[in-house]
Amino acid sequence: MNTEYETERLSLMVLTDKEAPLVLNFYEKNLEDFSKYEPIPKKEVHSLSYQARNMQYEYAAYCQGKIVRYYLFLKDNPFQIIGTLSYRNIHYGYKRTCEIGYKMDLDFRHQGYMHEAISFCDQRIFESGIHRIEAYVLPSNQHSIDLLQGLGYEREGLLHDKAFLNGKYIDDVLLAHIKDTD
Repeated sequence: MNTEYETERLSLMVLTDKEAPLVLNFYEKNLEDFSKYEPIPKKEVHSLSYQARNMQYEYAAYCQGKIVRYYLFLKDNPFQIIGTLSYRNIHYGYKRTCEIGYKMDLDFRHQGYMHEAISFCDQRIFESGIHRIEAYVLPSNQHSIDLLQGLGYEREGLLHDKAFLNGKYIDDVLLAHIKDTD
């Protein structure tokens, strides 16, 4: 997959550690909300050096074909990240699967931006040889479940005690999008 794409309204870019200040601003602005859905080390997220190290790790994993994280920008504002979309645990062997993850800035939700980004990028990841994309969503996150189902993801089940978040084990809903082979 490429490091940059454009959709109708968005620029999607793989960033390097040089853009760590933009990423730090994005996380600081949305930290309270994001921590409901994933384990984010609150003290470390406020550190520019932590963000830069994390971005170096992700870029190296991108170069190895293991992960790709796109930062979403409005085309007319390349200085504010409005979301991220990632594909991780990419396996091109016999499994041909990956996992999708995403975050959206609170001020830009429910405007169709993530739908636009996922719709576009799912097609690119399918073209790269992936056959199945899996998503793990908290059962209480109905907006996310609805978004994915509207994009062709099907609910496959409830995974009990799938993740450890905020000091306890939690369930996840498993959804999957399988490449149309017709």
